[in-house]
Amino acid sequence: MLPSRPRSSVPAGKHTMRSLLAALTLASASLPALAACPANAPGEPLHWAIAICQQRYETDEIESPKMQSCIFSTAKSYKIEPGKPVANACAINLQLKKKWCAELKKSGAADSIDACVRSRDAVPETVAQGGA
Repeated sequence: MLPSRPRSSVPAGKHTMRSLLAALTLASASLPALAACPANAPGEPLHWAIAICQQRYETDEIESPKMQSCIFSTAKSYKIEPGKPVANACAINLQLKKKWCAELKKSGAADSIDACVRSRDAVPETVAQGGA
């Protein structure tokens, strides 16, 4: 006779389904969401939001309250949720890049917003390094 399995209040099929759903959730959060994004707007939308705030406050200190507030409000306005894939990530990246490039033009660091947006070389360090 085989040893019996401990009884659970959850039906047998439910454990498997919950495990599968948990695994899929973890996998989708860890997969690069932007594999098909154009080379001029690579990376994750959250990294672009961080780059915009770093540019605005001229700091890399993302733990500061004003940076946290900026990152949160930028992410919220673009419907970016940390750890969740973004369905329209490429479009968001391009919108955020345009905003980033507009600030570069305003400061004199870029000649044209459109040329900056089209450039593969004009990518914030935060985005290029994957948020590091």
